[in-house]
Amino acid sequence: MAKKAQAIAYWLLPDAVAREVFWREIGELAEQFSAPLFEPHVTIFIAPENSRPPLEVLRDLPSVNIELTIHSIRFSEQFTKTLFVQFEINSTLQQLGHAIRKASGVQDRYLIDPHLSLLYAKLPLETKRRLADKIRLPFRAVCFTSICAMRCARPTTTAIEVGQWKLLAP
Repeated sequence: MAKKAQAIAYWLLPDAVAREVFWREIGELAEQFSAPLFEPHVTIFIAPENSRPPLEVLRDLPSVNIELTIHSIRFSEQFTKTLFVQFEINSTLQQLGHAIRKASGVQDRYLIDPHLSLLYAKLPLETKRRLADKIRLPFRAVCFTSICAMRCARPTTTAIEVGQWKLLAP
């Protein structure tokens, strides 16, 4: 089997209060469905593995404090979007994505789809619908206060690949 391409994913991380809420939700769902655990995050840019080193990219960015408004709880057929919180996009988030793209030296555009996954699993449609209807979060907006860079398979399609993610730069 051919080795999958690796990429550098730049993640926006929620503040401590929201992180705790999301971490608890991710943990409960992972246990219920024997799914992988992962850090709560919103992917804002994906660069090729051979792009500028992530430590240098992150050093060029201003400090982060972005509030994103929750649009809805959704689900899809995509493994990394099994069940997720969809956020509304705003100009601050778009500007940050552009700054990361520019700092990483990548020419390709990246369409930001601001979402925070709660579960990575292969589930029947009705199960995902039931879960989405049941999720209740204690806030309408989430503050994101830091960025990290992760090495990951692109695309990530299995729990094993999630377990192989590696932090490159905090």
